[in-house]
Amino acid sequence: MNQFANSFAAIPSWVGVILLILFVVSGRLFKDAWKGQGAMWKLRCWVFGLIAFASFAMMVFGVFDFSWASR
Repeated sequence: MNQFANSFAAIPSWVGVILLILFVVSGRLFKDAWKGQGAMWKLRCWVFGLIAFASFAMMVFGVFDFSWASR
């Protein structure tokens, strides 16, 4: 269990950029699925919403490593 907890101890800062892009893209796809209401729109909204929520939660509660900035 301790090894699992240590894997989230310091997330590299470049992962934060990827999470931000993922958050923006999935939020946009969520909005498009909601407004279009095409085939299986509820499932698509759930999937894109959960991806946006997970990426946002990792950006907010994650600990990022910015040691490269102090060199």
